Amino acid sequence: MKILVIGNYYYPEHNGGVETVSFNLTRHYRKLGQEVRWVAADVPSNYREVGDGDVPIKSWNIAEEKLGFPGPIPYPEVFQKLYVNIKWCDVVHLQDSLYPINVLAFLISKLLKKPVLITQYAKIIPYHQLYKRILQIIAYSTIGRFMFKTADKLVFITSNVREGMSQINPGIKYDVVPLGVDTDFYTPIPREYRETLRKKISGNSAVPLILFVGRMVERKGVHLIRPLIERHKEWHWILVGRPDDYNPGDWPLENITYYQNVSENELKDLYASADLLVHPSTGEGITLAVSESMACGTPALVSDESLDKINKEGRELFYSVSPETLDIDRKLNSVFQNINQLYELRIKVREYALSRLSWGKVSEQYLALLDILVS
Repeated sequence: MKILVIGNYYYPEHNGGVETVSFNLTRHYRKLGQEVRWVAADVPSNYREVGDGDVPIKSWNIAEEKLGFPGPIPYPEVFQKLYVNIKWCDVVHLQDSLYPINVLAFLISKLLKKPVLITQYAKIIPYHQLYKRILQIIAYSTIGRFMFKTADKLVFITSNVREGMSQINPGIKYDVVPLGVDTDFYTPIPREYRETLRKKISGNSAVPLILFVGRMVERKGVHLIRPLIERHKEWHWILVGRPDDYNPGDWPLENITYYQNVSENELKDLYASADLLVHPSTGEGITLAVSESMACGTPALVSDESLDKINKEGRELFYSVSPETLDIDRKLNSVFQNINQLYELRIKVREYALSRLSWGKVSEQYLALLDILVS
């Protein structure tokens, strides 16, 4: 099968979740014997080192640089590149919907009568800024509605995201396929090495280490964290992600270590050395950061809504809270007062990642769906 993976969210050089998902899907589709080309926006300053099957689209990154949301505007070359590669493929796997390259690819696919599977990664986001909310509602009510209703297959990454898009979801074409994780790469680390890393980060390996990974935006819940960092000097926080609505680099706090960017190897070590990942985001469900953390044996604290439709057995693997500082505070105090329970949970979340979230299993689910569209 000839699969064209299209992700307007740049290549992994941009250091984002959907980029990493696209990379892993492409890699595992190829491992499973499929012929794959991968289209994505390519923006300065981290241009893609082009490999076999890569189709980079040079793009302006004005929307992210000036307005704070990722929406690269492609150069005119996009039309010719999309036409040629969509004509080549048997099926298009579109990574999300409302972005210029994705919309153009969808329209060209319809013109060439190529089947399209859309994976939707997020639901409507309650942005703090009014103009972002208005633009989002207009886009989903028009272009989004058209794409969702006319796609050959629509997939959501969680039931939470699916329900959040119910007003434009046609209701008869959806599947839920979770985000995968590279369980061979994201693994627990030896105890001695973990102790060394923890001491290097905080100065004392016994100090509780709490990790946050994601863009520094409101919907990720980063604004709920700062009061806790100020209040609890007995905990050390590690924050990883590009500054956006907030910049932790400007916070004059001693019990924080902040990285704008880290390598995958560094990120893996941070996951594995932390006691807990705190990720009280809204509008997403179980994110890639949460899955990667679990694969490394580190439990996660997430918002209640992220666990919507997850069964009782699955819920027991997470700490859940209302997206409020006070509730997060209560839960963290409870976690660190029951440290033996936290240690026991480390083994269980690793086992869950191996059995449910490996990229091999996720890619097989997608290939089954794509095969139906082609046959």
